[in-house]
Amino acid sequence: MLFAMRKILFVVLAMCFASEAIGHAAWSLPKLKELDQSNAIGTGSLKLSAAETGLLRRITRGITSACVSDPGPGDPKTAEGIFESLRVGRVNLTANGDSALVVQGEGVCMCGAAGNCPFWLLSKGAKPKLLLKATGIQSFSVQKSRGISPFDLVLGSHDSAMETYIQRFRFDGTSYQRSGCATIEWDDETGNRLDPPRITSARCP
Repeated sequence: MLFAMRKILFVVLAMCFASEAIGHAAWSLPKLKELDQSNAIGTGSLKLSAAETGLLRRITRGITSACVSDPGPGDPKTAEGIFESLRVGRVNLTANGDSALVVQGEGVCMCGAAGNCPFWLLSKGAKPKLLLKATGIQSFSVQKSRGISPFDLVLGSHDSAMETYIQRFRFDGTSYQRSGCATIEWDDETGNRLDPPRITSARCP
């Protein structure tokens, strides 16, 4: 009986360690980037299609109205001004170059002091669709993986100068769903820069 219990305990511990190892192995340091004001709809060089513009206006109508009612310091005072301040870019999601539209919020009303903003991902085409909506996002990265298409998307949130909270999203055939979370530590406990940074899997909220 004692031997059997020890054997079960060993198996459970082995599974836990294996799961932890797999979690760490699944994460590689993402090349996070952030769109800036040069990417704004109103002043940037990227041109949206009429279908993309229409869909984006619909899905941002609620937050735009809220910001018109209670704008932050320096924010546009009109719905059109807020819409044109949204930052947009394109990312390739497949090896064939199939792209999608990345949209990040802008302004104090949407983003707050930490710089974490609303985030949207729209498919490209005559009838674009909303693939992902997230909040509290500062940066993003497309992670190319063998055998996975469309590619994964990693979103980063500003926790502190020393840490970035990241979430991985994977396409399920219809939209992007969260499949994992982790923390990137850029500095150690004494404030020295880590090379490479330390990535620790975390429980998603």
